[in-house]
Amino acid sequence: MLASALTLMRAKANFVQQFIRNPRKMGSITPSSAALCRTMCDAVNWDHSLRIAELGAGDGVLTRHLLARMSPQAQLDVFEISPELVKSLRGLPDPRMQVRACSAEYLSGEYDVIFSGLPLLSLPPATRDNILNAVHDALGPRGVFVQFQYTSFTQPNLSRYFTWERQRVLKNMPPAWVYRCTRHYAP
Repeated sequence: MLASALTLMRAKANFVQQFIRNPRKMGSITPSSAALCRTMCDAVNWDHSLRIAELGAGDGVLTRHLLARMSPQAQLDVFEISPELVKSLRGLPDPRMQVRACSAEYLSGEYDVIFSGLPLLSLPPATRDNILNAVHDALGPRGVFVQFQYTSFTQPNLSRYFTWERQRVLKNMPPAWVYRCTRHYAP
């Protein structure tokens, strides 16, 4: 019990250190809550989600929820740019997951669902647009993009690429919005 508490404290301290080093890339001083992760996971139909991406995986708190919900044949591509966090993510033992140490701007292929905790408002506008365009292009015909944000100021950016609905998660510090986005057109 003490060992697991110490491990949790070390993980939280590492997250805070990463935030202090580069707050524009981390976006939050605390990891996402279980309630936020559940809300994001509940936004998709897991029976039809075989090809999955996570953008800005951070310390892997959402990643663990995704792996728990994924079917045995599903694949998860995790994008993270922090070398320390990439190393930590690569320590998660699951053959369904591939960690990509690069920007979400390089997202390509076709995905059934894409999850993101990227701090869109903190990104330079060109980077933000490149990422949203890559997400739009990588979504399959019935694909879903699930993005959380702490403010609603990103809605105009999301609206340029997607039709969306949102849900408020109060059990998170700070409270967050979860956006469930689809392409403007569907077959």
